[in-house]
Amino acid sequence: MAGLGVGQKITYFELPDQQDYPWSLSGQLEMGPVVLVFYRGDWCPYCNGQLASYAREFEEFEERGAQLAGISVDPPANNAGMVGKLQLPFPLLSDPEGELARMCGLWEAEEGVALPSTVVIDQTGEVRYLYTGEDVADRPTDDGLFAVLDELESRIERLTGGPEFQVGAVQARESSVRPERSVMDLEQLTAYYRGTAFTTRILKARFEGWGRSGKQAFDELDAYQQMVRTYMKALEETVELA
Repeated sequence: MAGLGVGQKITYFELPDQQDYPWSLSGQLEMGPVVLVFYRGDWCPYCNGQLASYAREFEEFEERGAQLAGISVDPPANNAGMVGKLQLPFPLLSDPEGELARMCGLWEAEEGVALPSTVVIDQTGEVRYLYTGEDVADRPTDDGLFAVLDELESRIERLTGGPEFQVGAVQARESSVRPERSVMDLEQLTAYYRGTAFTTRILKARFEGWGRSGKQAFDELDAYQQMVRTYMKALEETVELA
């Protein structure tokens, strides 16, 4: 597959989760639509924030019958640490060499990680929504994602045949191309977002003084600030849970 697009059928795959158990897309689609979150890795503060936000709003996914999973090049051991740290009620899957991300056209070759992307797949295996960030901090709004899920019709379809792409637990442990980056703990993540939130307030005050020329910059920063607030709130709630 050269690249994934809305209206296309996704490759059925099987990847190991954080406990080395096989996670099959076709099996999950029998239970409901699937939301796949391709993320850069456990070291990325925006990936941590996005996953924590989805975790704290997991009931919203459950009410819509959606199955949720994150995908990165991180090996299962790293994913287990991430699930525990962020108190995630959904699995993280290992695509150790980024082969699935490449097939889907969601690969950042320079960094050797997946492009931050969110994919909604209906029960027929058709991609109904695809959001790929233009930069590391560009993620879809939670409300926008839930609106897409609300539009899907619930249907049960028996999918036959094995996965077209498969990775086992041993391969995931031994062949990961994860970059050598340090993992951020909850204290570091909350400090990061508090500092970022403070910086955005300063910049917004400056842009307001630019008049019409600063309006576009102000609007962009306002959207970013809303995301930072959402992620900071989710991480603070995660600290309370931990």
